[in-house]
Amino acid sequence: MDQVEGWIAGHYGSRRGFASAYWHRALYLAGSYRNYQQIDWDLIERLVFVCKGNICRSAYAESVARSLGVDAVSCGIETRNGFPANETAIKTAAAKGIDLSQHRTTAIQSMAFKPTDLFIAMEPWQVERIAQEIGKDCKCSLLGLWGVPASPHIQDPYGASTTYFKNCFNYIEESVNEIARKIKAAGSY
Repeated sequence: MDQVEGWIAGHYGSRRGFASAYWHRALYLAGSYRNYQQIDWDLIERLVFVCKGNICRSAYAESVARSLGVDAVSCGIETRNGFPANETAIKTAAAKGIDLSQHRTTAIQSMAFKPTDLFIAMEPWQVERIAQEIGKDCKCSLLGLWGVPASPHIQDPYGASTTYFKNCFNYIEESVNEIARKIKAAGSY
């Protein structure tokens, strides 16, 4: 049993993360998230990565996108401005050549957005909150829809094992790379 628990902790963060990942993957296979993949990449000028606290996932995704030459920002749905990135996130990102030491949280309510922004959330519930905060006309997607395998739910690594942080950040990086390829292929950059 310890081996199974360790595998779940390393790949999904927790039992809850495991259950959420498979639930949302089933919904994805049933077509529930298809509309979040219908992106006109020619119209996208900036990526806005969104997660709950803006201290791990969205901060890392923003930094990866910028390292690829893509205009990007990040924010949190349930955060306040000015907090640093999570310490484990900083260390995990540094091992991959990404510096999060200067990152400070930004609340979604305090940002100015443009019609050419693409909001990219980590979990489906966050897309609903983005629509509430910004309006239903904003363009939204889920980062995990661009990864392999597609995973509409990327579990928050906050408080999870170092192994999960590494796996989560690897998946985020692969997904951001795919989005960057699509943007560049469309000629936006």
